[in-house]
Amino acid sequence: MSRVIVAVSALIISLALVMMGCAQPAVKEVTVGNKNFTEEYIIGQLIKQALEEHGFKVNLVSDLSSLALREGMEAGDIDICADYTGTAWMVHLGHKYEPGINNNKLYEMVEKEEEAKGFTWLNPIWNNNTYVLVSWPEFVDKNDVESLSDLAALYQEGKVEIRTFVGFEFSTRPDGLPALEEYYGFKVNEAFLMTGAPGASLMGLENRECDVAMAFGTDAIIAKYSWHAYLDDKAFFPPYDLTPYVRTEVLDKYPEIADIINELVATFPGGGKPATPAIVGQGQKAWQELNAMVDISKMEPDEAAHEYLVKHGLIK
Repeated sequence: MSRVIVAVSALIISLALVMMGCAQPAVKEVTVGNKNFTEEYIIGQLIKQALEEHGFKVNLVSDLSSLALREGMEAGDIDICADYTGTAWMVHLGHKYEPGINNNKLYEMVEKEEEAKGFTWLNPIWNNNTYVLVSWPEFVDKNDVESLSDLAALYQEGKVEIRTFVGFEFSTRPDGLPALEEYYGFKVNEAFLMTGAPGASLMGLENRECDVAMAFGTDAIIAKYSWHAYLDDKAFFPPYDLTPYVRTEVLDKYPEIADIINELVATFPGGGKPATPAIVGQGQKAWQELNAMVDISKMEPDEAAHEYLVKHGLIK
Protein backbone atom coordinates (compact mmCIF):
# COMPACT_ATOMS: atom_id res chain seq x y z
CA MET A 1 0.00 0.00 0.00
CA SER A 2 2.81 2.39 0.90
CA ARG A 3 4.39 1.83 -2.54
CA VAL A 4 1.10 2.75 -4.20
CA ILE A 5 0.84 5.92 -2.12
CA VAL A 6 4.40 6.88 -2.99
CA ALA A 7 3.77 6.26 -6.69
CA VAL A 8 0.56 8.28 -6.67
CA SER A 9 2.25 11.09 -4.77
CA ALA A 10 5.09 11.14 -7.28
CA LEU A 11 2.59 11.25 -10.14
CA ILE A 12 0.71 14.15 -8.54
CA ILE A 13 3.96 16.06 -8.01
CA SER A 14 5.03 15.43 -11.60
CA LEU A 15 1.68 16.61 -12.93
CA ALA A 16 1.86 19.70 -10.73
CA LEU A 17 5.32 20.53 -12.05
CA VAL A 18 4.15 20.08 -15.63
CA MET A 19 1.16 22.34 -15.00
CA MET A 20 3.38 24.92 -13.36
CA GLY A 21 5.60 24.84 -16.40
CA CYS A 22 2.62 25.28 -18.66
CA ALA A 23 1.46 28.23 -16.60
CA GLN A 24 4.69 30.15 -17.27
CA PRO A 25 4.13 32.97 -19.78
CA ALA A 26 5.61 32.44 -23.22
CA VAL A 27 8.70 34.46 -24.06
CA LYS A 28 7.87 37.47 -26.24
CA GLU A 29 10.74 37.63 -28.72
CA VAL A 30 11.29 39.96 -31.68
CA THR A 31 14.14 41.06 -33.92
CA VAL A 32 14.87 44.75 -34.44
CA GLY A 33 17.07 46.01 -37.27
CA ASN A 34 18.85 49.28 -37.94
CA LYS A 35 21.08 50.83 -40.61
CA ASN A 36 24.74 51.78 -40.42
CA PHE A 37 24.89 55.42 -39.35
CA THR A 38 24.50 57.36 -36.09
CA GLU A 39 20.82 58.20 -36.25
CA GLU A 40 19.91 54.61 -37.06
CA TYR A 41 22.14 53.20 -34.32
CA ILE A 42 20.27 55.40 -31.84
CA ILE A 43 16.75 54.60 -33.04
CA GLY A 44 17.58 50.90 -33.03
CA GLN A 45 18.62 51.15 -29.40
CA LEU A 46 15.60 53.28 -28.48
CA ILE A 47 13.21 50.68 -29.88
CA LYS A 48 15.16 47.77 -28.39
CA GLN A 49 15.35 49.20 -24.87
CA ALA A 50 11.72 50.40 -24.88
CA LEU A 51 10.52 46.91 -25.83
CA GLU A 52 12.80 45.25 -23.27
CA GLU A 53 11.29 47.46 -20.58
CA HIS A 54 7.94 45.82 -21.40
CA GLY A 55 9.23 42.26 -21.15
CA PHE A 56 10.31 41.54 -24.71
CA LYS A 57 13.42 39.61 -25.57
CA VAL A 58 14.94 41.67 -28.36
CA ASN A 59 17.53 40.54 -30.86
CA LEU A 60 19.21 43.54 -32.47
CA VAL A 61 20.64 43.27 -35.99
CA SER A 62 22.72 46.38 -36.61
CA ASP A 63 25.00 47.95 -39.23
CA LEU A 64 22.80 47.11 -42.21
CA SER A 65 22.62 48.90 -45.54
CA SER A 66 19.24 50.29 -46.54
CA LEU A 67 18.77 47.46 -49.02
CA ALA A 68 19.78 44.74 -46.54
CA LEU A 69 17.41 46.12 -43.91
CA ARG A 70 14.49 46.08 -46.31
CA GLU A 71 15.35 42.59 -47.54
CA GLY A 72 15.42 41.42 -43.92
CA MET A 73 11.96 42.84 -43.31
CA GLU A 74 10.57 41.29 -46.49
CA ALA A 75 12.11 37.90 -45.71
CA GLY A 76 10.77 37.90 -42.14
CA ASP A 77 14.25 37.83 -40.62
CA ILE A 78 13.65 41.27 -39.08
CA ASP A 79 10.37 42.17 -37.40
CA ILE A 80 10.71 45.87 -36.61
CA CYS A 81 12.83 48.75 -37.88
CA ALA A 82 12.67 52.49 -38.53
CA ASP A 83 13.11 53.86 -42.03
CA TYR A 84 12.49 57.13 -43.83
CA THR A 85 9.31 57.99 -45.69
CA GLY A 86 11.25 59.31 -48.69
CA THR A 87 13.36 56.15 -48.86
CA ALA A 88 10.26 53.97 -48.70
CA TRP A 89 8.39 55.90 -51.37
CA MET A 90 11.19 56.28 -53.91
CA VAL A 91 13.46 53.29 -53.22
CA HIS A 92 11.40 50.48 -51.72
CA LEU A 93 8.15 51.31 -53.54
CA GLY A 94 9.78 52.65 -56.70
CA HIS A 95 7.89 55.94 -57.14
CA LYS A 96 9.18 59.17 -58.65
CA TYR A 97 8.98 62.07 -56.22
CA GLU A 98 7.10 65.22 -57.19
CA PRO A 99 7.95 68.44 -55.27
CA GLY A 100 5.13 69.89 -53.21
CA ILE A 101 4.16 66.73 -51.34
CA ASN A 102 4.40 67.59 -47.66
CA ASN A 103 5.42 65.38 -44.75
CA ASN A 104 1.87 64.36 -43.83
CA LYS A 105 0.84 63.43 -47.34
CA LEU A 106 3.95 61.37 -48.07
CA TYR A 107 3.58 59.47 -44.79
CA GLU A 108 -0.06 58.71 -45.64
CA MET A 109 0.86 57.45 -49.11
CA VAL A 110 3.63 55.23 -47.75
CA GLU A 111 1.45 53.90 -44.93
CA LYS A 112 -1.36 52.95 -47.32
CA GLU A 113 0.83 51.22 -49.90
CA GLU A 114 2.91 49.39 -47.31
CA GLU A 115 -0.21 47.97 -45.66
CA ALA A 116 -0.83 45.91 -48.80
CA LYS A 117 2.72 44.56 -48.56
CA GLY A 118 2.22 43.28 -45.00
CA PHE A 119 3.86 46.17 -43.14
CA THR A 120 2.27 48.46 -40.57
CA TRP A 121 3.81 51.93 -40.33
CA LEU A 122 3.43 53.40 -36.86
CA ASN A 123 3.44 57.09 -35.91
CA PRO A 124 6.23 59.06 -37.63
CA ILE A 125 9.03 61.03 -36.02
CA TRP A 126 8.94 64.39 -37.81
CA ASN A 127 12.71 64.93 -38.13
CA ASN A 128 12.95 65.14 -41.95
CA ASN A 129 16.58 64.12 -42.45
CA THR A 130 16.84 65.58 -45.95
CA TYR A 131 18.81 68.40 -47.59
CA VAL A 132 18.70 71.67 -45.69
CA LEU A 133 20.35 75.08 -46.04
CA VAL A 134 21.90 76.51 -42.87
CA SER A 135 23.48 79.77 -41.66
CA TRP A 136 25.04 81.26 -38.56
CA PRO A 137 22.34 82.90 -36.36
CA GLU A 138 23.81 86.39 -36.79
CA PHE A 139 23.31 86.23 -40.57
CA VAL A 140 19.69 85.19 -40.01
CA ASP A 141 19.05 87.97 -37.49
CA LYS A 142 20.77 90.64 -39.57
CA ASN A 143 18.76 89.83 -42.67
CA ASP A 144 15.50 88.76 -40.97
CA VAL A 145 15.23 85.44 -42.81
CA GLU A 146 13.52 82.36 -41.38
CA SER A 147 12.36 80.15 -44.25
CA LEU A 148 13.56 79.22 -47.73
CA SER A 149 10.99 81.69 -49.09
CA ASP A 150 12.62 84.44 -47.03
CA LEU A 151 16.08 83.41 -48.22
CA ALA A 152 14.90 83.25 -51.85
CA ALA A 153 13.59 86.82 -51.58
CA LEU A 154 16.96 87.94 -50.20
CA TYR A 155 18.77 86.33 -53.13
CA GLN A 156 16.37 87.99 -55.57
CA GLU A 157 16.78 91.46 -54.08
CA GLY A 158 20.48 91.25 -54.86
CA LYS A 159 21.38 93.79 -52.16
CA VAL A 160 23.39 91.29 -50.07
CA GLU A 161 26.37 89.30 -51.29
CA ILE A 162 25.34 85.83 -50.08
CA ARG A 163 28.32 83.48 -50.15
CA THR A 164 26.77 80.07 -50.76
CA PHE A 165 28.47 76.67 -50.41
CA VAL A 166 26.86 73.42 -51.60
CA GLY A 167 28.01 69.96 -52.61
CA PHE A 168 29.21 69.72 -56.20
CA GLU A 169 26.68 67.01 -57.06
CA PHE A 170 23.85 69.04 -55.54
CA SER A 171 24.90 72.08 -57.63
CA THR A 172 24.38 70.23 -60.90
CA ARG A 173 21.83 67.47 -60.45
CA PRO A 174 18.41 68.28 -61.93
CA ASP A 175 16.64 67.79 -58.59
CA GLY A 176 19.30 69.81 -56.73
CA LEU A 177 20.15 73.51 -56.77
CA PRO A 178 18.84 74.29 -60.29
CA ALA A 179 15.42 72.84 -59.43
CA LEU A 180 15.42 74.52 -56.02
CA GLU A 181 16.12 77.90 -57.65
CA GLU A 182 13.32 77.41 -60.15
CA TYR A 183 10.85 76.19 -57.53
CA TYR A 184 11.44 79.07 -55.09
CA GLY A 185 12.07 81.68 -57.80
CA PHE A 186 15.62 82.85 -57.13
CA LYS A 187 19.12 82.60 -58.55
CA VAL A 188 22.41 82.28 -56.65
CA ASN A 189 25.00 84.69 -58.00
CA GLU A 190 27.68 82.41 -59.50
CA ALA A 191 30.37 84.81 -58.33
CA PHE A 192 29.48 83.87 -54.76
CA LEU A 193 28.75 80.16 -55.30
CA MET A 194 31.21 77.57 -53.97
CA THR A 195 31.02 73.81 -54.46
CA GLY A 196 32.96 70.90 -53.02
CA ALA A 197 32.98 67.30 -51.88
CA PRO A 198 30.47 66.02 -49.29
CA GLY A 199 31.11 67.76 -45.97
CA ALA A 200 33.09 70.61 -47.48
CA SER A 201 30.15 73.01 -47.20
CA LEU A 202 29.91 72.36 -43.45
CA MET A 203 33.61 73.07 -43.02
CA GLY A 204 33.16 76.23 -45.07
CA LEU A 205 30.40 77.49 -42.79
CA GLU A 206 32.30 76.39 -39.68
CA ASN A 207 35.26 78.50 -40.85
CA ARG A 208 32.91 81.36 -41.82
CA GLU A 209 33.94 81.17 -45.46
CA CYS A 210 30.30 81.31 -46.52
CA ASP A 211 26.94 82.62 -45.33
CA VAL A 212 24.70 79.75 -46.47
CA ALA A 213 25.72 76.09 -46.61
CA MET A 214 24.16 72.79 -47.60
CA ALA A 215 23.69 70.23 -44.82
CA PHE A 216 21.34 67.43 -43.83
CA GLY A 217 18.50 68.15 -41.44
CA THR A 218 19.77 66.19 -38.44
CA ASP A 219 23.54 66.77 -38.77
CA ALA A 220 25.02 67.00 -35.27
CA ILE A 221 27.20 69.98 -36.22
CA ILE A 222 24.04 72.08 -36.61
CA ALA A 223 23.35 71.62 -32.90
CA LYS A 224 27.00 72.10 -32.00
CA TYR A 225 27.05 75.64 -33.41
CA SER A 226 23.33 76.44 -33.09
CA TRP A 227 23.12 77.07 -36.82
CA HIS A 228 19.77 78.09 -38.25
CA ALA A 229 18.16 75.60 -40.64
CA TYR A 230 15.83 77.31 -43.11
CA LEU A 231 12.33 75.86 -43.15
CA ASP A 232 11.35 74.31 -46.48
CA ASP A 233 7.99 76.05 -46.28
CA LYS A 234 6.93 75.11 -49.83
CA ALA A 235 7.94 71.43 -49.50
CA PHE A 236 10.53 71.22 -52.28
CA PHE A 237 12.77 68.58 -50.74
CA PRO A 238 11.35 65.06 -50.37
CA PRO A 239 10.42 64.44 -46.74
CA TYR A 240 12.59 61.85 -45.01
CA ASP A 241 10.79 61.38 -41.70
CA LEU A 242 12.10 58.55 -39.52
CA THR A 243 9.23 56.13 -38.94
CA PRO A 244 9.10 52.78 -37.12
CA TYR A 245 7.32 50.01 -38.97
CA VAL A 246 6.48 46.42 -38.12
CA ARG A 247 5.65 43.27 -40.02
CA THR A 248 1.87 43.09 -39.65
CA GLU A 249 1.86 39.40 -38.67
CA VAL A 250 4.20 40.24 -35.78
CA LEU A 251 1.94 43.11 -34.71
CA ASP A 252 -1.06 40.76 -34.83
CA LYS A 253 0.79 38.46 -32.45
CA TYR A 254 2.01 41.24 -30.16
CA PRO A 255 -0.42 44.19 -30.60
CA GLU A 256 1.10 45.97 -27.59
CA ILE A 257 4.15 46.79 -29.72
CA ALA A 258 2.22 49.63 -31.38
CA ASP A 259 1.48 51.34 -28.06
CA ILE A 260 5.05 50.90 -26.81
CA ILE A 261 6.67 52.40 -29.90
CA ASN A 262 4.07 55.12 -30.40
CA GLU A 263 4.70 56.15 -26.78
CA LEU A 264 8.37 56.52 -27.70
CA VAL A 265 7.50 58.56 -30.80
CA ALA A 266 5.28 60.82 -28.67
CA THR A 267 8.35 62.05 -26.79
CA PHE A 268 9.53 63.84 -29.95
CA PRO A 269 8.05 67.14 -31.20
CA GLY A 270 4.59 66.64 -32.65
CA GLY A 271 4.63 62.92 -31.97
CA GLY A 272 1.28 61.46 -33.01
CA LYS A 273 0.07 64.76 -34.48
CA PRO A 274 0.16 66.11 -38.06
CA ALA A 275 3.41 67.76 -39.09
CA THR A 276 3.80 71.52 -39.48
CA PRO A 277 6.95 73.37 -40.61
CA ALA A 278 7.57 74.38 -36.99
CA ILE A 279 7.18 70.82 -35.70
CA VAL A 280 9.55 69.51 -38.38
CA GLY A 281 12.13 72.13 -37.43
CA GLN A 282 11.82 71.17 -33.77
CA GLY A 283 12.10 67.49 -34.67
CA GLN A 284 15.27 68.12 -36.64
CA LYS A 285 16.76 69.99 -33.70
CA ALA A 286 15.87 67.17 -31.29
CA TRP A 287 17.72 64.69 -33.49
CA GLN A 288 20.65 67.03 -34.06
CA GLU A 289 21.08 67.00 -30.28
CA LEU A 290 20.67 63.22 -30.04
CA ASN A 291 23.18 62.63 -32.84
CA ALA A 292 25.57 65.10 -31.19
CA MET A 293 25.59 62.95 -28.04
CA VAL A 294 27.27 60.24 -30.12
CA ASP A 295 29.16 62.16 -32.82
CA ILE A 296 30.43 65.02 -30.65
CA SER A 297 30.17 63.93 -27.01
CA LYS A 298 31.35 60.43 -28.00
CA MET A 299 28.72 58.47 -26.10
CA GLU A 300 27.86 54.99 -27.31
CA PRO A 301 24.45 54.78 -29.07
CA ASP A 302 23.06 52.48 -26.36
CA GLU A 303 24.13 54.97 -23.67
CA ALA A 304 22.58 57.92 -25.52
CA ALA A 305 19.35 55.95 -26.00
CA HIS A 306 19.25 54.91 -22.34
CA GLU A 307 19.75 58.48 -21.16
CA TYR A 308 16.97 59.70 -23.45
CA LEU A 309 14.52 57.01 -22.34
CA VAL A 310 15.20 57.62 -18.65
CA LYS A 311 14.84 61.38 -19.14
CA HIS A 312 11.41 60.90 -20.71
CA GLY A 313 10.23 58.35 -18.18
CA LEU A 314 10.02 55.38 -20.54
CA ILE A 315 12.44 53.20 -18.62
CA LYS A 316 13.71 53.21 -15.06
